[in-house]
Amino acid sequence: MLEAQFLDEIEKSGPLPQSQFMEKALQTYYQNHIALGKDFTTAPEVNQVFGELIGLWLLDVYQQLGCPKKISLVELGPGKGTLMADVLRIAKMVPAFYDALEVYLVEFSPLLKSLQKKTISHPSMKWLEKIEDLPSSSTPLLVVANEFLDALPTTYYFRKNNELYERCVGAKEGKVCFQFKYLCQNQGPETLWEESVAVKNLIESLCKRLKKQMGAFLCLDYGYEKGGGDTLQALVEGHPVDPLSHIGDADISCHVNFGHLRDLVLKEGLKAWGPLPQGTFLKNLHIKERIERLKKANPSQKGPLEAAYTRLTHPSQMGLLFKAFAITFPISLKPIGFDNEN
Repeated sequence: MLEAQFLDEIEKSGPLPQSQFMEKALQTYYQNHIALGKDFTTAPEVNQVFGELIGLWLLDVYQQLGCPKKISLVELGPGKGTLMADVLRIAKMVPAFYDALEVYLVEFSPLLKSLQKKTISHPSMKWLEKIEDLPSSSTPLLVVANEFLDALPTTYYFRKNNELYERCVGAKEGKVCFQFKYLCQNQGPETLWEESVAVKNLIESLCKRLKKQMGAFLCLDYGYEKGGGDTLQALVEGHPVDPLSHIGDADISCHVNFGHLRDLVLKEGLKAWGPLPQGTFLKNLHIKERIERLKKANPSQKGPLEAAYTRLTHPSQMGLLFKAFAITFPISLKPIGFDNEN
C-alpha cells in the first residue's frame, strides 16, 4: 500500500514536500491505471473533431515554416493515443506533411504505451520516457501537450506574519496529513501560491529547442492567467476526493499558471500566444462549421455531435476553465486559432 510506504519514509526522513508526494503518487497511478474514461475524460475522447482541429493547427505551422522535408512531431502524455491518431489522420490528407513527420510519444506508463501501439500508426513512431530523451536535432519541432502540465509536481507556499511556509505531507496518528514547514523570514502580504519547478524546467527546455530548431509548442490544459491559491485536486471515477484519501489510485493535479508560463517564454525571447479560453480557440478554428458538416454527413449523430460541441466550448464545461497556450519561433509565425491576439 502506497500510504504505508509514505508513512515509513516520513518516519525516517520527515515530512515530504507536496511536489514529491505528487510525483510518487502519480507514478504509481499511471503505471497501474488506465484512467481515461474512468477517472476523467479529456477533450480528444469527447469527439474526433478536437484532434482534427489540432492537426490542422499543426499543418498550418508546418506550412508557415516552408514545408520542411523533415519535421519532428512530439506529444507529451499521449493517453490512449486518440489525439495523435486524429492528428495523423489529418496529416495523411497532405502526403508531404505526413511523410515529413518524425513522430515521438513521451510516455512512461507501460499500460498506456500498449494502448497507444494499438491506436496510433506511423512508420517513424518512437517512444521516449521523458522529453529530455528527444534527440538533439536541427529539424523543426512541433510539440503538443493536452492535459499534461497539470500533472507535473507542484509546490505550495504560504506566507503569514512575514514568515514563509511550505505545505508538506506528514503523519499524525498513523495517517498521512498536510503540515506546514517553516522555511524562512519573508517580507510581504499574507498569501498562498503554487510553483512548479518541473513546469518551469520543461518550458525553458522547449524554448531553447525551439530557438535552435524553430517550430511551435501547443498546450491545452485547465488553469488561470492571474491569481493563485490552492488548486491541488484528486479524482476517482470522475468524483472529487481528498488528495490524501486514495493515494496511488486517484488522479492528482494542479491548475496551470499560464501567466507565469507567458513570462518565462517572453524572458527567453520567444513569442507567447494566449492563454485563450479553449472554447474561443476552437471556435476560431471553426469547430462549429466542422460539427455542422459532420451532422449533415451523419444525421444519426446529430445529438452526440451537438453534445460534444457544447462540452468542448461552453463556458460552464470545458470552454472557459481550459485554456490554449502556444509558443512559436521565429516570432514572425502567426498560428491560427489565436485570432484576437496581435
